[in-house]
Amino acid sequence: MYLRDQCSSNPCHKLGTFECNDLLGDFFCRCKKGWTGKTCSTDINECADRKGGCSHYCVNKNGTYHCFCQSGYHLLADNKTCADIDECKASPNICGTAKCRNMPSTYTCLCEDGFKYEESTKSCQDINECDEKRCEQTCVNTPGSYSCHCDGRGGVKLSHDMSTCEDIIPCVPFATEKSIKSLYLGRMFSGTPVIRLRFKRKQPTKLVAEFDFRTFDPEGVLFFAGGHQDSSWIVLAVRNGKLELQLKYNGIGRVTSSGPIINHGFWQTISVEELDRNLVLKVNKDAVMKIAVAGDLFIFDKGLYQLNLTVGGIPFKSSDLIQPMNPRMDGCMRSWNWLNGEDTSIQETVQRTEKMQCFLVAGRGSYYPGRGYALFFIDYMNFSNEEQYESNWSVEVSAEINPATDTGVLFALVSEDKEVPLSVALVDYHSSVKVKRQFIILSVKNTVVCRLEVNVCDKDHLVEISASKDHMQLSFDGTLGEVELSESALQTILSTLNDHIQQGVHTYIGGLPEVEVTHTPVTAFYHGCMNIKIKQETLDLDEAVHKHNDITSHSCPPIKSVK
Repeated sequence: MYLRDQCSSNPCHKLGTFECNDLLGDFFCRCKKGWTGKTCSTDINECADRKGGCSHYCVNKNGTYHCFCQSGYHLLADNKTCADIDECKASPNICGTAKCRNMPSTYTCLCEDGFKYEESTKSCQDINECDEKRCEQTCVNTPGSYSCHCDGRGGVKLSHDMSTCEDIIPCVPFATEKSIKSLYLGRMFSGTPVIRLRFKRKQPTKLVAEFDFRTFDPEGVLFFAGGHQDSSWIVLAVRNGKLELQLKYNGIGRVTSSGPIINHGFWQTISVEELDRNLVLKVNKDAVMKIAVAGDLFIFDKGLYQLNLTVGGIPFKSSDLIQPMNPRMDGCMRSWNWLNGEDTSIQETVQRTEKMQCFLVAGRGSYYPGRGYALFFIDYMNFSNEEQYESNWSVEVSAEINPATDTGVLFALVSEDKEVPLSVALVDYHSSVKVKRQFIILSVKNTVVCRLEVNVCDKDHLVEISASKDHMQLSFDGTLGEVELSESALQTILSTLNDHIQQGVHTYIGGLPEVEVTHTPVTAFYHGCMNIKIKQETLDLDEAVHKHNDITSHSCPPIKSVK
């Protein structure tokens, strides 16, 4: 019997069959890879078994399958394994001027702190942190950073978070208690009298004045007694530490000085009395002057004997004295007796007014209460001939300090346009690394040139600075501060300082005038005792062009003892 070829009818699935074999009454379909079944018509789903060996994704197809990768990956030669695409290498300029960092499946463009990536320009742009209101008071944006500033003249400084402001609190307590029984003669820097009295008598009267007195000041006026400038009068003063009596009778003036040195800071009793056509001056009951006079201090006018008396100053210009002097007197008076006790109003006024009272205890030095400054006009040019005048200058400053706070300006030069071309100050933080530590700094404008870490709230210290057109130096108790600038940056800074000094500067001690808080690192007023020398000459604050009334020129209270 003849059997027909079973493959002649094409029983096998065309796509899935490799060939058909006749089996004499049956057939056998040899399937292609990826197909199965009697007729090879069933597709094998390779993805069902462990994703067909694909790393990421598997897609089944008729008779086969295909691996593909997530975005940011590419398929390796085995057509199964996915590897990350390094976009930074594949496209070197993909981030422009920013730094490219490859990441799994992607990349990112990086900028330094304080900058953000701008996709449109493919560059790093500065973040203006000041727009984010990070500072309590003044904020200054800089490329990649920012700085906060507190106005020290308001008694505040940067707190530990370097953004908010906190009160400047004394780290050393000074014994600033006042005595209600003492009268401070230096209350008014203008040199005007602190007390004015006018006595009127029906009967002829003689001057009798007695009081206890204490001072470290070598020069100044204690009191004036008499009529007007062109009549008879006397002025009791101190010059070179000794008592001086200037007197004018009948248009004739005299100046007499005698007795011991009295500006030693101890209380002593002083008296002046008109006695039998003589003026008798006593110190601690011992007569040190007896001067014959031709007249009386009480002037008969309008039916009355009258006398003007001013304490701590004179009622006319000091240049009109017989021998001109600086009338300002940092001294104290107590137990006064003018004309046998007819002066109760003075004591009542002093008791009500603390600023008219003296420190209970005081030593030598100048006291800065943390408000105000002293202003001087000092020429720093060194010249021996006209040619050198324009280029040769030096600033030499030595300051003995006993600070009450850790923040404040000791010395500063200020230009007419309120720039601060040179300053030395105490500050309790490092502006660059933004950490809280105690430093003394020497600065030109807002740039710190020299810095030295110190401990100020413990004892007396010596601060010395020197500057010229070629160098700058800061030392604290003999230790030199480090210059924080490169040589080229230092020369630029010195050139800036030189330009300002050539154009003229004013000298401020203990603080600054109204300058921008960002023009210099520290604007707070100094608080504590300080004696300062410039060009080896001790500054007398009584000789200042201006001085805050609360700064004492020659007396400073001691530090309170710790019990």
